[in-house]
Amino acid sequence: MIDRSTGSRPDPVAAADVIIVGGGPAGSSLAGLLALQGIDVVVLDRAQFPRAKPCGECINPGGVSALARLGLLDVVEKCHPVRLAGWDLFTDSGARASGRFAGGTEHGLGVSRAALDHALLQAARDRGARVYERTKLVGLSVSPARAASHRTVVEAVDHDGRRTVWTARLLVGADGLRSIVARQLGLVRRQPRLRKVSLTCRLRGTGPPRDGGGLLFGRIGTVGLAPVHADEPVWNGTVVVSARAHGRKLASDPVSFFRNAFLQAPFEWDVGPDIVGGPWASGPFDWPTRCAIADGALLVGDASGYFDPLTGQGLYRAFRSAELATPVIVRAVRSARSRAADLSEYDRGLRSMLRQPRALQRIIEVVVSRPTLRHLAVTGLQAVQPLANRFVRVVGDAMPVPALVIPETACSLLRVTR
Repeated sequence: MIDRSTGSRPDPVAAADVIIVGGGPAGSSLAGLLALQGIDVVVLDRAQFPRAKPCGECINPGGVSALARLGLLDVVEKCHPVRLAGWDLFTDSGARASGRFAGGTEHGLGVSRAALDHALLQAARDRGARVYERTKLVGLSVSPARAASHRTVVEAVDHDGRRTVWTARLLVGADGLRSIVARQLGLVRRQPRLRKVSLTCRLRGTGPPRDGGGLLFGRIGTVGLAPVHADEPVWNGTVVVSARAHGRKLASDPVSFFRNAFLQAPFEWDVGPDIVGGPWASGPFDWPTRCAIADGALLVGDASGYFDPLTGQGLYRAFRSAELATPVIVRAVRSARSRAADLSEYDRGLRSMLRQPRALQRIIEVVVSRPTLRHLAVTGLQAVQPLANRFVRVVGDAMPVPALVIPETACSLLRVTR
């Protein structure tokens, strides 16, 4: 278990103020913020970076703004991202709408997750975090948080089988969907009900416009396309389908399944597209938590609860949860008080942030899963351009959900139902 920033190994028994399990965007962003505050923070991740990650590979405008606040936007810009001005929406019935962000400084980014995650983890190292890759969590215990001597104990094993027992004031679960930390702390509320799975491929080709992304809502599921490099004609192609309806076919021949699903999308190619990476699978995504805190521990990013991704919301919530958690963790470490009650401000802030967007996600899921509703919805967005723009801005976490409740909404519905 080598600290890649120093080349050293920890002792069989080691200590830190905070241990973060998971070095993805949430974990690495949080680690860097804590290190800047003088907190001794350790990041453990079972992968070696850079590594591929199944994801839509889009950072929405809310995520771009969060990166700027975190002081990490320049780090991401070095990964050669593509600026995204909006999204084109299609249905298998032929409806089409185009929504644009506000322009100017408001934009999304298409960027390789392998490059993004590696850059953010290196930024955490540069800010002073200790990072141990190829290191797996194998056990944890949280003693009763009654006194300043309270510690969380984490046991980890590196790729050589070397075990280290870490003690810390606070443990952070940033280990994504099916979080081991969330499960071992008993914070997962239930098993998934909405069983969707995704297949992601890296594509190379030319033809579709490179200033935005595209989403097809169809019978088989959702098909997405977005450019992910400013200088190379490479793309993220992602197919999201029901595991119950398509799981067997997907598992038996994922490449053929991806190709057949992707052919349904109305993306116009001059050259290609050729699959040059993947497919990488993920899901299901519906992993709610009872709360995001426990005595001596809290959850950030996907580990704190997830439902269904759309146009980069997962990355925004990773950055935003790190932002919300930082002052709470700093206070807990410095006051030697890390009971769940001492961390409740973070849980309240996170729930408040997620309440309306998750309600909108559930509404979108109902609409896009029904042919008539998705046709009416996209036709309505096409009929009223300001509404289409507001929709992609709301989904892009650049506007609050209530901004969709405008007179144009009723007008568009009247037009398409006559």
